[in-house]
Amino acid sequence: MKPWDIEGKWSVSPYAYSDAVRTTMPNLPKKVEMRDVTFREGEHCIGFKLSTPEKIKLLKFAVEMGIEEIDIGGPSLHPHHLEFCKAVKESGIKVRTTGRFFTNRTKDYKRDVDLCIESGSTNIRIILMKLGEKMVLEQLEALPEMVEYIHSCGKEVCVGMSDGTRSSIELIDKIYDGIVACGVDKVGIYDTFGVGMPAVVKYLSERIKSKLRPGMGFECHMHNTYGLGTANSLACVEGGCNSVDTAINGYGDEAGNASLEEVAVCLEAFYGIDTGLNLEMLKKYSELAVELSKVPIQPHKAIVGENAYLRPKIVWGGMDMSQESWMTHEALSPEAVGAKEYEHVVFGGYATLDDDPIKFKLKEIGMPYTADDINKMRNAVEEALKEERVTIRPRPYVTEEEFEQMAKKMLGK
Repeated sequence: MKPWDIEGKWSVSPYAYSDAVRTTMPNLPKKVEMRDVTFREGEHCIGFKLSTPEKIKLLKFAVEMGIEEIDIGGPSLHPHHLEFCKAVKESGIKVRTTGRFFTNRTKDYKRDVDLCIESGSTNIRIILMKLGEKMVLEQLEALPEMVEYIHSCGKEVCVGMSDGTRSSIELIDKIYDGIVACGVDKVGIYDTFGVGMPAVVKYLSERIKSKLRPGMGFECHMHNTYGLGTANSLACVEGGCNSVDTAINGYGDEAGNASLEEVAVCLEAFYGIDTGLNLEMLKKYSELAVELSKVPIQPHKAIVGENAYLRPKIVWGGMDMSQESWMTHEALSPEAVGAKEYEHVVFGGYATLDDDPIKFKLKEIGMPYTADDINKMRNAVEEALKEERVTIRPRPYVTEEEFEQMAKKMLGK
């Protein structure tokens, strides 16, 4: 079997599996865990607001799809994170839950840990906040005590530094040498503001990977500020990360996070890496997230977008370009991600309303036609395309200026 060309799934470039390419990725893992951060990062997406029962509904589907670990946020930082974590625990859903806190709260770290554990967190993530080199080094000094306390509670701990991609290499070396020396179970590389690029995060991942003890977990958390969330996550995997933070539909603050569906399909198609996910459930997971959150996604979004499997009826040089026969192999089958019902050949847009596409279709259905019939069909489609579709969704935000006006009106000051 050729892993790059599997009927009913995908056909990608064979160079992805060539020795010439694979030798540039000596740290490539055999399996990658897809951590779902939708339940924390998703709610930072403006307009995305789920109740705890809605989150549980979404989580049940995610776990059925194969998600084994989620980020539930900071139970000690936000009451709704605490509520959700407890609800997950009470639901009996079999999923690992990561509670987190920041080391600039060093005086309260036991309270942070205790609340995470009390609410049901099965492991802890600590973020060293880089609010200046002096401050982050002070946090590193306090880290061993925190790790020891978490281990004494029987929990695993992952540690990484925020905004690592804009830190000096000297600071990165010092921080990650110190993190590993503390005996943590897992480390993370965090592109907190999405300011890295694939070559950069691969280089940093390889450098950090070289510091790890055998068997240590290594995760990445990439934001999509420049549209590189997916590419950067894949580059981190090339550099040795075996765990990736992703959100369905790329939901997250500002431009969002690495997209779960994109990263998962790319890992399996281009790298042959097992993600443990049932890819055929991706489209339904995407739709459920849109339905519950009321936050739409762009029609042309890769993997799960409305247009992803629509083929325009275009004729070039006498050949119907909407037919698979003009391709050597289908690039990505909609069946592979559970989107077969969304695969259609469509009329819409200028090239599809030329004479040839209309003639081709009428011939396909065995219907005789005249030149006047061609014009009639073109006019009929153009009229149909004037139909307006209205989607009603809640107002996504209140601006700071509007808040000020509300305050002046409501509080009378």
